[in-house]
Amino acid sequence: MSPLGKQRLLGLRALLEDAVEHGSAAVERVQRDTAGRVFTVLEAIPPVAPAARVARDVHGAVLAGVYGSVRLVNRAVGAVLTVVIEAAAPDDDGQGPVTR
Repeated sequence: MSPLGKQRLLGLRALLEDAVEHGSAAVERVQRDTAGRVFTVLEAIPPVAPAARVARDVHGAVLAGVYGSVRLVNRAVGAVLTVVIEAAAPDDDGQGPVTR
């Protein structure tokens, strides 16, 4: 089996990075919307409404932090992979990497 060319590897890296970026954003939206419906119900009950509002705010902050971290790490891994691919992958003409 012949090695994948540099451009193909860079394309695969971009595809995977994009999938994690958009996939995590979609999951975050679904989780926020689902929790939002629960918080809306709880906020309609006077004895628990103040605590529900605080819980909604905390939940939103945690959600943003977690998914923001996932996307940040995803971009960092993508950048590292780009450097590795550029340094080690064979050129698209089938020649090996340039030794430095």
